[in-house]
Amino acid sequence: MKALGLLLILLLMVSHLPAQDTHYWTQAFGTRSALLGGAVVGGTNDNTTLYYNPAALAFIDTASVSINANLYQVENIKIKNALGQRADFKSSNIATIPLLVTGMFETKNPRLKIGYGFVSPVNFDFKATARFDGFQQIVDDSESPGDEEFIGQQSISTSVHEVAAAIAIGYKLNPKFAIGITNLFTVRTANYTKATLSRFFLNNADRQLVTATFLQNFNYYHVRYAAKIAAAYKTKRFDAGLTVTTPGLGFMGKGTVAADLTGTAIKYNGRRQDLTANDRQEKLKTKYLSPYAVSGGLNVHFRRSLLAFAIQYNGQEGIYDIMQAKPAAFVRPADLYPSLGSDNFLRVKTAAESVLNIAVGYEHSLNERISLLFSLRNNQSYYDEALAKEKGIKPDLTSWNIYHLVGGCIIRKNRSSISLGLQLSVGNDPYKEQDGNYSKIAEENFLQGATTITQARYSAIGFLLGYNYNFRKF
Repeated sequence: MKALGLLLILLLMVSHLPAQDTHYWTQAFGTRSALLGGAVVGGTNDNTTLYYNPAALAFIDTASVSINANLYQVENIKIKNALGQRADFKSSNIATIPLLVTGMFETKNPRLKIGYGFVSPVNFDFKATARFDGFQQIVDDSESPGDEEFIGQQSISTSVHEVAAAIAIGYKLNPKFAIGITNLFTVRTANYTKATLSRFFLNNADRQLVTATFLQNFNYYHVRYAAKIAAAYKTKRFDAGLTVTTPGLGFMGKGTVAADLTGTAIKYNGRRQDLTANDRQEKLKTKYLSPYAVSGGLNVHFRRSLLAFAIQYNGQEGIYDIMQAKPAAFVRPADLYPSLGSDNFLRVKTAAESVLNIAVGYEHSLNERISLLFSLRNNQSYYDEALAKEKGIKPDLTSWNIYHLVGGCIIRKNRSSISLGLQLSVGNDPYKEQDGNYSKIAEENFLQGATTITQARYSAIGFLLGYNYNFRKF
């Protein structure tokens, strides 16, 4: 119970992780497992296997607790020309990432092993502001001769966090084969705010100011359950593993969504007028779908080395509403747009494309105390481009695929070990779609600008520092 209390205290000390909002493999968890890039589905020699392959728990004969397994990371995201020329979105984060907090219970049956742990697989933060000003043709010269002076600004603040509690059971059927299951209880929270401000002056005698302000925000939580069912096979020369994770089963969730659109002296239906659209609805039911996943792994043992492979396929989820407001009046005056109600506009949408990720890890023992480890893995985004054509709030941001390169060492002494490593991560999306481009402004879409294609880049460098302590054997 003391160990469990320590783990709970450590969980409370967890700071947020700079992960991604549309990726499954942003982080690898545990000390040795992180250095191997998560290529441990075939099995590993510590209780972090409860996350990767619970069946392999049955082969562990020593209880261990990861007292500290941190990745100190600097992360940079840049969406080039997010609102037009020279208007970039930039976000930088410095964070400490606890990779996994785990422990094991002792049982009277030597074939049965039970593990528990806490992990934060998703924890994404992005804050950025872009501004644009200049002269361009917005209004016909018959009404406003020459180019109009325009000022536009957009800011986005989004965060997505998941914390999962895991209870895992591994059972050894014979000396070589085991089965297992991990019960994952995940709490997902999200907050999103987007503000777009547009202003320009008419070139007439009154120098009339035309404005458009567009605000969107939501927050929600959702609780779901998923089971990871696993099998593991272990010999002296190789280890193999297979897991199947069920789709998430939602328990409960509530959220709030709001939007506000205000236009002054804006040309709509052929004449200049003022209009507003506003609503906010609370305690809406939430739905979040996590697709099924299938993982396989193989570890090949040599005299002083290990070569490990892992592959994971995540299924697809079509476009759906995380939240949808109830029908209500939205636009005022109502006769301007009577067909547009809150239920059409105040809805938070997402989707997930199918994803295939692969990891390769290598470990070489220099001696009994020191091992060198290297790994390479991809981290595909499940971002669905079809979301851009949907009405409502589409908060998914990270459309780029990421590649992680990790290298480091493990130093062992008695029952403890220290892990040191360096992680480099890069990603790029040359076809990132903008929310709007202030280089092509029109009053018909409330000065949001015409959507076009831009480029997004991601980079991160992190230092891995881990500590693991092994208790007595079972």
